[in-house]
Amino acid sequence: MSKILIFNILLVLSFNSFSQTFWKIENEYGDEILLTIEVNTVKNTFEAYTRKDALKDIAGTFTYTLAKTAGKLKYPEIVFIEGKTRQVKDSLMLTGTFTYFDKQYPFMAAISGTAFKGNYIDRNKPRRLAGVKMPTSLPIRDYSAIINSAFALTEKNILNRTWLKSDEWLDFRKNINELKPKMTDDYELAASFVWLGKKLPFSSYEINKTRPQGKLSIRKNVAVIRELKSNTALVDVNSMPSTKKEIDSISLIIAKKGYNNLIIDLRGRRSLNPQVANEWINFLSDKAFVAGVFLTRKWFDSNVSIPSVQDYTKLFRSFSDAGLKDGELYKETGRVLNCIPRAKTFKGKVFVLTDSKTSKISEVLAYVLKREKIAVVVGQKTAGASAMVENLMINGEYGLVLPVADFYNCEGKSLNKIGVEPDRIISGEDALSNILKSL
Repeated sequence: MSKILIFNILLVLSFNSFSQTFWKIENEYGDEILLTIEVNTVKNTFEAYTRKDALKDIAGTFTYTLAKTAGKLKYPEIVFIEGKTRQVKDSLMLTGTFTYFDKQYPFMAAISGTAFKGNYIDRNKPRRLAGVKMPTSLPIRDYSAIINSAFALTEKNILNRTWLKSDEWLDFRKNINELKPKMTDDYELAASFVWLGKKLPFSSYEINKTRPQGKLSIRKNVAVIRELKSNTALVDVNSMPSTKKEIDSISLIIAKKGYNNLIIDLRGRRSLNPQVANEWINFLSDKAFVAGVFLTRKWFDSNVSIPSVQDYTKLFRSFSDAGLKDGELYKETGRVLNCIPRAKTFKGKVFVLTDSKTSKISEVLAYVLKREKIAVVVGQKTAGASAMVENLMINGEYGLVLPVADFYNCEGKSLNKIGVEPDRIISGEDALSNILKSL
């Protein structure tokens, strides 16, 4: 009898040693996760995780098991955090490891009352996390409604409507529809689209959280040039001047410094909009020419073929013209990419660095500069993914990244699945060294 009593007491104590709470945690970009935190008050340890088995649900049991067996995945949750706890005055301090898919980061946080503040360290940079306590583990948003709106936008605006008849799209839509009632947070929404979208016949199809007003913003890249030699400067695509005024300022610096070699680094998956590309073509060339046209779904809904090259400038406005807002090309039938030389253009040698990830507008810019013999392209063949993507608003909080326009050159041909062959095929960092040695 006494043994049974002791066993029951231990069972009660063991049960009471665990406390479970629910938290809505927001990262510095505005994305939110629903985190369940379990604290073992006897061992002073904790476990925190997003929806149970969410990663397994997305990947499928078979694929998840293979990845886990191979050591690529450790947990069936999208986010899993574990570690030690300690009490400091009225705050519970958490330290441990933050696991996101197959990546792990040092983690620390403090819980005080209904507030959560912490971070994880990614490449020596703290990534802020902040949140509030929730009464239940109910989903943060109505993700079914968000997905339904995204599908409606896709069907209306996607570049090629035949993609929506493919087996890959139909399977993707079916799988997402099965998952959407289970989704509890932004991470799960994004992960579902990225993971299941790998087999789609088009790339860059994502749902992103738009930046809330008053939230921490990402520092805007400043337009800069980097001197490599006394007569040579490099411009990275992420810091390319984006307005005529900024290009005027850079051109003055180039003239003052006496640079006669300019290297443009277009390597990697980096952002560049067509207006910026057009302004740079205007700056680098002293002759006028038509480079090509971007056509949208609105064009193909009313036309069975692309227009003749002679009609490019008649039918479409230029990217150099004012009036095009970011993310709204899909509302037009298209725009022409044409060179209208500036009063002062660069007179020196131009080189372009590319790799297998150079895509979208960066890929088009590399193509135009090579075709018109404005620049020598050095590096690796580009991705062959020149379709332009835009972020279409689903609602006030979420946007849909969608391919909305494709580039056609003056022969009426697309670069998709073709890419740009460099003038000099050089791998990795040797590409930049190759250029510098040749000067």
